[in-house]
Amino acid sequence: MKYLLRFFFLLFLTAILSGCFGAQQLQTRMMATAQPESVCRMAVLPFDNWTNEEQAGVVAQRIFYGALVNSGAFEVRPEGDVSLFRLRHRLAPGALLGKFHFTDLQEKLQIDAIVQGRLTEVGSISGRGADEVPVVAMQLQVYDVRRGELLLSTFHHRWGDDYRKVMHFGTVTTLTGLFDRMSDEIIADWIERGLGNCQ
Repeated sequence: MKYLLRFFFLLFLTAILSGCFGAQQLQTRMMATAQPESVCRMAVLPFDNWTNEEQAGVVAQRIFYGALVNSGAFEVRPEGDVSLFRLRHRLAPGALLGKFHFTDLQEKLQIDAIVQGRLTEVGSISGRGADEVPVVAMQLQVYDVRRGELLLSTFHHRWGDDYRKVMHFGTVTTLTGLFDRMSDEIIADWIERGLGNCQ
């Protein structure tokens, strides 16, 4: 009886502790043939928006673009050049790109890789406190245009109160603030994995 009680206590303690250490919010998968160290010049394509928030894709893409430029680790092509490429090929946000698109991107924009993004969740929910906090889930893919292959895929999901320090301090209360924090985390992860070797 004493062992059975101890077993259930340990099982209960394990369940409680595993709940405190939730799944990692940022997940990046590198392809087996990836050569991240050679990626320096990038372009960011418009993000595909799978949510009900009308302008969320545009806002997220522009914030991510700004964070990529501010990181100083990449040479990022201007948004206007990307718009002209999309217009020339009549590409909608999130469109699948073929080998001829990659070849044209490399020749016209002289880039190593492109970033395509997709927003899967944008909104606000009741946080751990009484206030509503923003929530965002996004998936980004980096394609090596020289080889025409997927280089890596990142999924990131955050709530505004994930950044809470004490009481309500540190909580992100706006969608743009959450997009900005998530963009910085994604770019830092990519740099840690070897991307952005511009020298």
